[in-house]
Amino acid sequence: MSLNSVLARVDTDEVVALTRDLVRIPSVIRPGDPSATERAVADHVHRWFVREGFDVEIHEVAPGRPNVLAVFGDKGEGRSLLLEGHTDVVTEGDAAQWTYPPFGAELVDGRIYGRGAADMKSGLAAAMVAAAAFKRSNVRLGGRLVVGALADEEGDMIGAKHVCTTEIGRELDAAIICEPEENELCLEQRGVVWARVTVRGRMAHGAMPEAGVNPITGVGALLREVPALEKRLRKLCTRSKHLRPPTVTPTIVKAPIQGLPQSNVIPATAEATIDIRLTPGPDAEAVAAEIETACRNAAAVCNGMTIEWRPVNGYRLATRVEKDEPLVRAMMKGVRQATGKASRFGGVPGSTDGTILRMTLGIPIVTCGPGNRLIPHQVDEYVEVAELVDAARIYVASAFNYLGLDGSRPSNVRGRGR
Repeated sequence: MSLNSVLARVDTDEVVALTRDLVRIPSVIRPGDPSATERAVADHVHRWFVREGFDVEIHEVAPGRPNVLAVFGDKGEGRSLLLEGHTDVVTEGDAAQWTYPPFGAELVDGRIYGRGAADMKSGLAAAMVAAAAFKRSNVRLGGRLVVGALADEEGDMIGAKHVCTTEIGRELDAAIICEPEENELCLEQRGVVWARVTVRGRMAHGAMPEAGVNPITGVGALLREVPALEKRLRKLCTRSKHLRPPTVTPTIVKAPIQGLPQSNVIPATAEATIDIRLTPGPDAEAVAAEIETACRNAAAVCNGMTIEWRPVNGYRLATRVEKDEPLVRAMMKGVRQATGKASRFGGVPGSTDGTILRMTLGIPIVTCGPGNRLIPHQVDEYVEVAELVDAARIYVASAFNYLGLDGSRPSNVRGRGR
């Protein structure tokens, strides 16, 4: 069985139709609305794989929020490769600002428009069609191919965290993260730590500030520490050709933390959230030490109050894999086979489910998927059909190279890249 015979099974009309079907199913998570989850789109993915004859596992990671794992082939003595996508999307915002309905999946001039078109129902559809191309070709891979449609990537990544606890997850050797990166091979991605800082003072009347301790001044002192914190983190992190240097950005300020804000009341507490983005280099302890220094410096100039912090959703540190990883080599070759062009390399400016897989399982990850990396979360989100089809073909060729055929071992066999 040749690679070309499998690639021939990637049908442009099918991958376009599947992407549009997925985009038409809203999967914005709306707290308080039990029907506004990933359930409907996950059910569609499940039915599609069952119809194609795949072994499918459904894992309910939260009420109405399932992971769907479709499996083709047996690992045996070979490898296990995950094609990973997520089923949740961010809010569409004001639908009136969209040129086309946000869940209409309109096909216009070679583009599919809609919320999730790029981030990342197109990448998920490409992975699904790629897996089906192997199934329909009756090919016997030398390992296991898994397609994961996971919940909650845009939130706390509970879907990816749950996968790491499953038997299928623990047996993974590598993963392709199908996020919108213009089909570049992204070997690095920035990490993120959301530092939630709590300042405690003493409540008092606004007309008599001397009777209280105003925690808002503590937040101000902390914000003045931000440039120095960013500078220290940049010294700890390595420079990257494809990633912006570390950034430290205040995103939320709140006072009081609980209760009713009033113009004539000094609150007892205040809170600030700092969004910290990292390039590879420091570990969690080193990052925590620098944040602690910033809090300590702020507290030193604010008498009578305490300043403490905690990481929201833990530490998602930056990740990097090297070009000599078997997965990377398989994908470099695969891009050439699928598109006739040389690979382009890039970096992921944000954090993905791949961060969790890399940190928890220790497996190599490469992020590669269709869609302009600047378009997610914006009005008039879209994906180019040409990129979408190329992505499906790249996934086929990469999986073919990485897993090999039954009875033969793929080249560059190494360990799990820990």
